[in-house]
Amino acid sequence: MRLKRLTAWCVALCLSAGLCACTLTGRRTLVLGIYAGSPWLVHESAAYQQIDEAIARFEAAHPTVDVVYESGIRMNDYRQWLNDSVVMGTVPDVFMVPDDLFGQYASLGVLKNLDPYLRQDDDCAEADFFPAAAQSGKYLYSQYALPFMMNPRLMFVNVTLLKEAGLQVPESGWTPEEFVALCQGLTKDRNQDGTADQYGVVDYGWLDLAEAYGLDLFSDDGRDVKLADSDVRRVTELYRSLMAFTGNEAERDMLMEAGRVAFAPMSYAEFVTYNPWPWKVKKYTGFEWICVNLPQVPDRKIRFTGDSIVMAMSATTRQEELAWDLMKEFCSGWQTQTQILENSQGMCALQTGARHLDSFLESSGVSGDTIRSIMNQEGTRVRFARYESAREQLASQMEKVAASQEDLDLALVETEDSIRSYLRS
Repeated sequence: MRLKRLTAWCVALCLSAGLCACTLTGRRTLVLGIYAGSPWLVHESAAYQQIDEAIARFEAAHPTVDVVYESGIRMNDYRQWLNDSVVMGTVPDVFMVPDDLFGQYASLGVLKNLDPYLRQDDDCAEADFFPAAAQSGKYLYSQYALPFMMNPRLMFVNVTLLKEAGLQVPESGWTPEEFVALCQGLTKDRNQDGTADQYGVVDYGWLDLAEAYGLDLFSDDGRDVKLADSDVRRVTELYRSLMAFTGNEAERDMLMEAGRVAFAPMSYAEFVTYNPWPWKVKKYTGFEWICVNLPQVPDRKIRFTGDSIVMAMSATTRQEELAWDLMKEFCSGWQTQTQILENSQGMCALQTGARHLDSFLESSGVSGDTIRSIMNQEGTRVRFARYESAREQLASQMEKVAASQEDLDLALVETEDSIRSYLRS
C-alpha cells in the first residue's frame, strides 16, 4: 500500500495549494484530519491499520484521488492541532471531531451542513445508524457530522460482592431508587475501624442521576436552564442519600482492582480493554464482574450519555462530493464499521445485525441486548455552541449543592441563575 502518512509541512502544502494545483497532474488530493491511538485513554493496538484500509477502499473506487493525513498526532494534541488549522485556514477536507469541539465548530461555521447530502443520497441515511449515533452528529436539528465511533457508558457490577451479601445482580430496567438501596446494603466497615472501606459505588455523579431521570435541563437554543422542577429536587435529594455510600473518586481504580466497590460507571472502551475477553489485558481479575445498563426511570426518554467521535466536512472544502464519499466509507461503509466493532475499543455507529453483534459479544460479560438498548436511546440531545461546557458547569455546581446543608430550594434558584448567566454571557 502506498504511504499515506505525511509530515506536517506536506499536509499544509496540500491544504494551501488547493484543488487547482492538484489537477495539474490529473490527480486530486483529499486531506484527512485524524488522531493516533484511542481517543478514550485505553490501549489501542492498531492505530492506523483500519484508517489505511478504509482509505485503500476509497482510492480503489476513486483511482485519480489521493487521501493524505498527518501521522503521529495524539488525541491530547489533536484538539490544538484542529484549533490551529481553523485559525490558519487550513482545515482538512474531512476530519474527526471530538465531542467537546463539535458544538463550537458547528456554531462558528467550520462544518458543512450535511442535510442536503443525506436527502439526495440513497446509499446513506440517518436511519442506517443507531439512533444515539445519529444524534451525536446533530447541531440543533441539522446533521453536521456523521458518526464514526461510539463509546457507550455501562455499569460495572462486582458480582462477587453482591453474591456475598445475598443480593440479586441487577438486570435491565433497574431504577435509581433500587440502585441507591443496593449501594446502601453494600457499603460496609469490613475491618471494624469505624470508617467504611467497602462502597456501593464510585465515580457516579449528580448529572448521571439526572440523566437516569431523562431530565431535559437546557433550552434548545442554549440560553436557558430549568432547575426549579420537582424532578430536579428529587434527583438532588436522592443523590444526597447516595453520597453516603460513594467512594472517593480519586481512588476509583484502586477500589475497583481491590474488589471493594460494587458499582462504577465504565465506558465500553474500558470494558473491552480490561475484560479478559477479547483483549486479554489483565485487570479486575480477583472476582467475578459484568457490565449492565445504567439505572434509569422507566417510561422516560433517556439520552445517550457516552462519548462519540464524529466525522465532518470542512465548510470551505472545494471537493464536496469526494469528501462526502470519503465520509461514507468511514461512517456508513460496512467493512469499516465492522472492523471498528471487531478490532477496536469503540462501538460501531452503523446499525449491525443482531446476530453479528451478539456473536461478537458472546461470553464477553455484556449482552448484545444491553448494547443495543443503549445505542437505540432516542432521547434528543440538542447540542448548542456551549453544550459541553454548560454541562460541566452545571454538574460542578450541583455536586456542591448536594454536598452542602444549604436550603435546597434556595440553592436551586441560585444555581439556576448562575448557569443562566453563564449561558448568556
